[in-house]
Amino acid sequence: MHIALLTETFLPKVDGIVTRLRHTVEHLQRNGDQVLIVSPDGGLTEYKGAKIYGVSGFPLPLYPELKLSLPRPSIGVALEKFQPDLIHVVNPAVLGLAGVYYAKTMQIPLIASYHTHLPQYLQHYGLGMLEPVMWELIKAVHNQAQLNLCTSTAMVDELRGHGVE
Repeated sequence: MHIALLTETFLPKVDGIVTRLRHTVEHLQRNGDQVLIVSPDGGLTEYKGAKIYGVSGFPLPLYPELKLSLPRPSIGVALEKFQPDLIHVVNPAVLGLAGVYYAKTMQIPLIASYHTHLPQYLQHYGLGMLEPVMWELIKAVHNQAQLNLCTSTAMVDELRGHGVE
């Protein structure tokens, strides 16, 4: 199976999402699947046999170790060349929107996974008034997926409570 992962973060950054993704990629590759990772450009072109398509970006002002990469047509070209059977958007934000768009236009099944409680970050940075908007965006993106994955049952309950199916 050809699986495209679109993620807002990958190596060389190290965090919980990247650790989870590394294990997922290793498992998929070991079991004969082919993986394309679309992520902010970190200088890598391959990880454990999976191809990495790096998208240029710029550091986020409030979180400079995380790059913000904007969707661009070259992502569609890379996906067309790879011919995925499945697109998985990981903690979808900006690049994740490209994954949702291409899953729809290419008529490819979409999986979304939720790893970071983004609304809590808004509170942390003094932007709590934007929390309802953030939940609407999360709901709009995740409800496009045929399957949503979460890292805990508590988060499943919270997402359901905010209208994520």
